[in-house]
Amino acid sequence: MTINVGNGQFEFVTSESSRNMLTTAHKAISLLELWEFVKRDPGPGGFMFSDHRETDMIYEKVQELGYNGHSGASFGSTLRNMQYIAKNGYDYFKAEWLKAR
Repeated sequence: MTINVGNGQFEFVTSESSRNMLTTAHKAISLLELWEFVKRDPGPGGFMFSDHRETDMIYEKVQELGYNGHSGASFGSTLRNMQYIAKNGYDYFKAEWLKAR
């Protein structure tokens, strides 16, 4: 089954900072074709303390795309959001995001 990861625009996210984090992560993962990697459990420490090369590649690509404001926690949280999209789809992510606000 193919999951719809969406277009990566996140226009429904009102916080500009959050929208930038989500947009650049989505684009980085798409460009690197790492949606299957993001779907998997990163292991102990989560994405924040991951020693997987793919995690480093995503971080580097996010910076290349112009977002340089991540802390370890914000990067880990952003990748957890991307993992939710990879597992459940963009439409479910959007619905859950809007429901929580």
